[in-house]
Amino acid sequence: MGHIKRGRDTVEQVTIDTIGSKGRMKITQFFGKDAALPDLAGSDKDFESSLHFLHELILEPGTQIGEHTHTGSEEIYFLVEGSGEMTVDGELVKMKEGDAVLTHNNSTHSFVVTSSTPAKLYVVEAGVK
Repeated sequence: MGHIKRGRDTVEQVTIDTIGSKGRMKITQFFGKDAALPDLAGSDKDFESSLHFLHELILEPGTQIGEHTHTGSEEIYFLVEGSGEMTVDGELVKMKEGDAVLTHNNSTHSFVVTSSTPAKLYVVEAGVK
């Protein structure tokens, strides 16, 4: 198969607790399978590469994704709505719409929404070489 198409009409958005912190987030797993979220529908057969997943996250103001570390993978967080602060290995990064942050293998990171409106992020994770 040359391609796979998934959209809002075919992929369920669910609300879950954030990782190790405060609040809940809406998550849509468009492609792949997040091993940390085994109950979230998805397929680990989507990719022929080292990509693991593509998520859309929607977090209400003040919501936090707690500090956590990924071993064996890197993530890109791309903020499309709202603003936030991401801390990566102790360094604070202020994010606004259109900003992206790459977290490397074994980095420790967290995110908090600082805007008065919800934040929408796209997160892509891939395995390391």
